[in-house]
Amino acid sequence: MGVVMLNGHDRAIDALNYIDAGCDRESWHKAGRAAIAAGLTIEDIDRWSATGANYKGPRDVLAAFRTIKPEGGTGAGALFGMARDAGWTDGKTGPQRQPPTHSRPIEQPRKPAAGMSADEVWSRCDAATNSHGYVAAKGADDVPLKTLRVVPAGDSLRIAEQSMAGFLMVPAYTPDGEMQSVQFIPPNGGKKLNLPGASMAGASFIVGWTVPGCRIYLCEGIGQAWACWMATGGASVCCFGWGNVRRVAEAMRERDPSAQLVLVPDVGKELEAAKIAADVGAAVAAMPEGEANNFDANDLMKREGGDGLAILLEAATELPKPKPPMPEAEALLKPVSVFDVLSSPSEPPAFVWDGYLPRGQVSLLAAHGGTGKSTIALMLAVCTVLGRPLFGVATEQSNVLFVSLEDGVNIVRHRLASICKAWLIDPELLRGGLHIVDGTEHPELFSAETRGSGDTTASYLELRKIVQFEHIGLVLIDNASDAFGGDEIQRLQVRAFMRSLAVVARLTDCAVLLLAHVDKMTSRNKKAEGGEGYSGSTAWHNSARSRMFLTRGDNGLLTLEHQKSNLGRMREPLTLEWLDGSFPQVVADGGFGASPQQGRADDDRAAALLRLIAEFAGRGQYCSPALTSRNNVHALLKSEPAFQKLKLRLDDTKRVVTQCQRAKWIEPIDYRGPDRKPHQRWNLTNEGYAFAGLPVPTAPTCANYEDGTNGTKGSAPTAPTTLGGVGDRAHTEQGATETEISEKFFSGAKELCIPQNLLPRLPK
Repeated sequence: MGVVMLNGHDRAIDALNYIDAGCDRESWHKAGRAAIAAGLTIEDIDRWSATGANYKGPRDVLAAFRTIKPEGGTGAGALFGMARDAGWTDGKTGPQRQPPTHSRPIEQPRKPAAGMSADEVWSRCDAATNSHGYVAAKGADDVPLKTLRVVPAGDSLRIAEQSMAGFLMVPAYTPDGEMQSVQFIPPNGGKKLNLPGASMAGASFIVGWTVPGCRIYLCEGIGQAWACWMATGGASVCCFGWGNVRRVAEAMRERDPSAQLVLVPDVGKELEAAKIAADVGAAVAAMPEGEANNFDANDLMKREGGDGLAILLEAATELPKPKPPMPEAEALLKPVSVFDVLSSPSEPPAFVWDGYLPRGQVSLLAAHGGTGKSTIALMLAVCTVLGRPLFGVATEQSNVLFVSLEDGVNIVRHRLASICKAWLIDPELLRGGLHIVDGTEHPELFSAETRGSGDTTASYLELRKIVQFEHIGLVLIDNASDAFGGDEIQRLQVRAFMRSLAVVARLTDCAVLLLAHVDKMTSRNKKAEGGEGYSGSTAWHNSARSRMFLTRGDNGLLTLEHQKSNLGRMREPLTLEWLDGSFPQVVADGGFGASPQQGRADDDRAAALLRLIAEFAGRGQYCSPALTSRNNVHALLKSEPAFQKLKLRLDDTKRVVTQCQRAKWIEPIDYRGPDRKPHQRWNLTNEGYAFAGLPVPTAPTCANYEDGTNGTKGSAPTAPTTLGGVGDRAHTEQGATETEISEKFFSGAKELCIPQNLLPRLPK
């Protein structure tokens, strides 16, 4: 069979209808979010949801999706990925892809409540007559009604908080003729409702009779099926929604290969019908051109009579060749709604590796050559496929693509085998989830000459296809120097390359991690102070939403430092040890070295460091918790002789400071500096003072001061705890703040002259 190309909306509808609406609620909601991202409406989702056994009505659908926006966290790629897992081929021939072995189980249909099964409801209802409002409105006076019922007045049946009394009941049968569900239609032709707990998937109702090889018209609803039967006398099928037409057509084709199937779509669904017809071997009877959207066979019969509809139906012998609509020019700068950021909030960022790798974004991991970034990336791949944490940090179970552009297949396979052996993992568990490709022969994903902007390559296009087809959640690219065939200091080229990777990230809302080498200065000095964890233009740093840097210290320990995070707080540095015959792992609790001796040495250094922090704080020189601050611990203390004796490199200092914070010896507190702006500084806790062998300070009294009134000397008041209702915003006549005076009391200043006009405002 050929391939029918669908436009974006029809392709999304086709994909959604392949997903079982009776799946578990998490999968159902994910499919709905992805459908909205693909341009579908809540009405489209409701029609699809109605085919599921656990459908709760349109109100439930509206409540679940009314706040979801197309630009939310779940991308359109997730819809097509779920559809492919269900067997959708996107118009391609060939074997259908099997769902991955680790997919979530489908929720089992709920057992109907007492008196709510299809047979029970059916048995207590009255026979339908031509006087029913819906039958009369459709002009269906002559249709057979023996198989239809009406809910009697006073019946207690309620669906979606509505009484069903007076509703027409249309039975929905399985291909084997068993009653599967019931559709309820109000007399005024309003919203149709399905029996809760009874799936509509694959169900149908036939008006007339079928025999082998006969002509069968497949319609969306009962009104269209009545019209086709009245116009031709041929068997006409109600499929209970357009989303069910494919399933019904496939079942009929399997039961009778000689049947002459004719699809009768409403206006606007011709392209979807053409796709289904091409797959099952059917014809399409499309409504006349120029009609309004959703114009159907019953509308045509009421306007032109049964003969006019019969002529159109009988002419359906070949597949139509509809022309796809001309795409409108897409806005380059798209407006974003701001008034509803609280009433309809966007979803918060989601991460594949918690805090480190945001979905739909490109992240960077840089390290010196031979540090182990490729091995750690492969460890992350294994953990993500299995949904296990790495270094104590959670991963979200996803399919992973590892793109090896530097190391050949034998090296990668050897590393993977070693990881599986060390972690006692059966590689069979990775089948279908972990995808490794060898790109060493054609590594460049992006190429540029001289100062041009550059362009993507054939390898890049192949990468995109794999990501989409395998529904990848994490892409690991090893590494940037092989993938990027441009000038790493040319900002234009770097940004173009990083944007091309961002396009890949948005295909399936996956996280993309690019491994990279560090700049020359950092490489020469192992970790130059203030050096950056990337090589070349700052565009590498600016284009990545998250950036990590891996270094090895003189003691052999690895430090994984989170240097940038646009979508959340940066994680604390991780200290890792790589023992012989093993793989990188977080150092044992209570020690930050590879041995007990190293742990005791760090304890001694921690105590000395705490004493220095306290000493500098007493002089009003505070150590900032921010790693990039000019007064971080290492930067502030590095010129102090006592600190130099500790022989702490920058990485060592970070490790010891992290130890002190985890042990609750220090904590960050807020204060206002001379510039009167808010800052943070490290403050020793009572436990920290005790560990450092320092006395726990109390609020000091001020030194003697000169009384400006009588010239006598007296004792200053104790340091104030509060200074009135306006706090640190209250100013003296001389321009000093009361908080500044309080801070000078607590900073250990030996002398403090207090203006006379402030004395009455200080507590006695």
